[in-house]
Amino acid sequence: MEELSGIGMGGRPSGRIMPFLWLHGEGEALIREGMARIFDSGIGAVCVESRPHPDFLGDGWWRDLDVVLDEAKKRRMKVWVLDDAHFPTGSCNGLITDDSPYGKVYLTHVRTDVAGPLTGNAFMVYLEPGERLLGVVMGRLDRRHPDTLSDVRDITERVRAGKVYADIPAGDWSVMVLKTTRRGSGRKNYINTIDRDAVRFFIDTVYEPHYAHYSTEFGHVFAGFFSDEPEIGNGAAEHDHHLRAGQPDIVLPWCSELEDALRSQWKGRWAESLASLFARVGGEALSARNRMDFTDAVSRLYGKNFCGQIGDWCREHGVEYIGHVIEDDGRHAQLGLGTAHYFRALWGQDMAGIDVVLQQLRPGLDDFRFHSVGGVNTYNGEFFHYGLAKLASSLAKLDPGKKGRAMCEVFGAYGWAEGLKAMKWILDHMLVNGVNHFVPHAFTMKSFPDPDCPPHFYARGHNPQYPYFRLLMEYADRVGSLISGGASRVSAAVLYTAEQEWAGNVIQFEKAVKELARGQIESCVVPTDVLIKAPMKSGGLCLNDGDTVPALVVCSSDWIGGEAADALMRAHEAGIHVYVFCGPAPKILRADGSVDVFPPQALQVVEEGCLAGALRKDGHFEICPGKEEKWLRYYHYVRGKTDLMLFFNESPSEGIDSVLTISGSAEGAVWYDPWTDESLSCPEGETLKLTLSPYEMKILVLERGEGAAPQALPAREYASGQTISAEGWRISLREAGRQEEILSGQKCLGDLGRQELYPRFSGVICYEKQFIWQHGQQAGAKLSLGEVYETAQVFINGKEAGVRLAPPYDFSVTGLIKPGCNHLKIMVTNTLVHRQRDLLSMTLPMEPSGLIGPVTISLEE
Repeated sequence: MEELSGIGMGGRPSGRIMPFLWLHGEGEALIREGMARIFDSGIGAVCVESRPHPDFLGDGWWRDLDVVLDEAKKRRMKVWVLDDAHFPTGSCNGLITDDSPYGKVYLTHVRTDVAGPLTGNAFMVYLEPGERLLGVVMGRLDRRHPDTLSDVRDITERVRAGKVYADIPAGDWSVMVLKTTRRGSGRKNYINTIDRDAVRFFIDTVYEPHYAHYSTEFGHVFAGFFSDEPEIGNGAAEHDHHLRAGQPDIVLPWCSELEDALRSQWKGRWAESLASLFARVGGEALSARNRMDFTDAVSRLYGKNFCGQIGDWCREHGVEYIGHVIEDDGRHAQLGLGTAHYFRALWGQDMAGIDVVLQQLRPGLDDFRFHSVGGVNTYNGEFFHYGLAKLASSLAKLDPGKKGRAMCEVFGAYGWAEGLKAMKWILDHMLVNGVNHFVPHAFTMKSFPDPDCPPHFYARGHNPQYPYFRLLMEYADRVGSLISGGASRVSAAVLYTAEQEWAGNVIQFEKAVKELARGQIESCVVPTDVLIKAPMKSGGLCLNDGDTVPALVVCSSDWIGGEAADALMRAHEAGIHVYVFCGPAPKILRADGSVDVFPPQALQVVEEGCLAGALRKDGHFEICPGKEEKWLRYYHYVRGKTDLMLFFNESPSEGIDSVLTISGSAEGAVWYDPWTDESLSCPEGETLKLTLSPYEMKILVLERGEGAAPQALPAREYASGQTISAEGWRISLREAGRQEEILSGQKCLGDLGRQELYPRFSGVICYEKQFIWQHGQQAGAKLSLGEVYETAQVFINGKEAGVRLAPPYDFSVTGLIKPGCNHLKIMVTNTLVHRQRDLLSMTLPMEPSGLIGPVTISLEE
């Protein structure tokens, strides 16, 4: 069997963990200490964040980056650099002024409504310096539907000396002037990310100076660059107002290359088509087609000119390019803070990337809009729990340039209420969705407390959980390494819904993914660009990594593009099951604006709540639990002859106790616990017992190649054992950042954070007790701590039994426990939120502190 333990080569960190290190210009000694604390955490790479540095690209920056690189070389670490002075990427180190040729340009309109008839009238065509007229139209206005114009006429040729002359017939009419502008609600003084020359200026400003300073390190210690949330940037809307073409109160992105592409596509209907980006012009279908054409062109230009151009430069210079865009709550498919199309936006990078920050993932809050940081706006739980990670793992699976690498920036800006228990849950959520690289957020060497987006992993020695952070990073590295170098296996492909959304209403892809995930049917998200090129053979869609997928799911919508519809028809003809989820089949919108429909027999319409059942009925699944398990998440990964099946209980409170039936032979199956790095045999056959506590992950390992001989310890069963009394404990406390120990007057287990005890205590609570063991030295035994808040380290008779960051708080004490009197010591570390009550933590619960219990010892049967 493949070796499961160890990380990287020879036990060294693999480099797949690369946390942010914030540089503030704090001086050489502190920078070196920060690098040491990162390396001591079992981490082999770092991403230097320039945002708080006072002298990015100046002498102070090069001085400090020299220190980082020097420390990295000594420790054989890799260094990534965040690529701008401000968040998000695109400020170009502050060089974009109001009149810069590389700043943002927008498409806008000015509309005048008027009641006719009027003769001999003119309407002002007002152009400020730098603005350019693109066209003028007039159309009949419907007072009941003011966003609809009919009988639209191009009157651009009537423009003279800043006026457009037009006689207005009887009725209500509207005159629309279409022009470019530098005025807009987007982020000021940022580059135009769809303009090739603007992005080249950005490369010359930021990337070229780094190459000039460190060319000999490029591709060695200098690993590459990280872009943080670059955007189209034609607006700065919040979560409740997503920007897309068709809204009358926004400006739209623009550049000369976009104009050329649209003029070529919209020959003979140029001005009318532009007008349809702000109102319904020429009928519903044609307006939808024009909006789809526009956003399609914008997303392709962003992918080519921003991410593609930077990625090409990096690879030409021997380094890699990574990062992520804003995916939040559907923005991955929209304009404004988004990039219109997640897959196109990141295709030019070397890893798929996402981030989860600001409490966007919360255990148990997976299918409704829950309140976000600040407690006013809300997050779409369905997207963050079922869509976000799937975007990254799907892109990594589909794009050969990614080499199977999916990266997530994690933990940032949750507040001090986020401890290692929550971090492990977030990591497990990402891992079971196929994410295998991580950028933890963040290390800072600024004086404590640094108010900037806590938690901070070291916090200048004030984070009491820092000594255990290494264990979490080694765990992430270990499991991430296991799900790398091979390929995932899925039973269904869900069509990415961006293009459908550009044209009208759509059921978002994450709703379909949610139903499949809750039914333990593994899926990936496939964009139209991949679908139309992917080979289709009898019964399967062939993907880049060798996977053949037997089922396709398309979400119900108003419209679907002709290319996507034709690909779905080819899939049906190839014997692939095609399902329409949660509503009727979309109407087909052809390139010329004409409308078509799917043959009824081509698509199987599935109601909400029935998708997983429909796929199971058609045989498109790999595992089947004995009963419904809505919190059980499953991921199938293949490395050579080894099949790895990851199972994670996402529930924060409910255990899973089920019997699994899996497809294929399960002979010689081994259960692997990635936290304890321990393998246990399981009963042979196709039926397997699965027991998972909340927060727990296990991996089923199958050697399906010839001659495979798995090795494992015998499966263990524990009988109910003795309970150690909750009374009579010696309890002492050590505050975070201090050495002195306080002996508590409490002798009973329970919440020490209660108001009458230690409500502001953050640190280590030490529990000690003598107990009598009446069994033999060789008897196998397990210690269970019950309820703990939140990190627990156990010692039996002075020897460590292990550390647990999250449930189950179970420890093997075989060989440590002895007949007669034994000494038990339990070190419980809570989070800093009890003392550092930061604003970010207002919208997370403050958990109890300490060991609640019950504490039991069970004997192996």
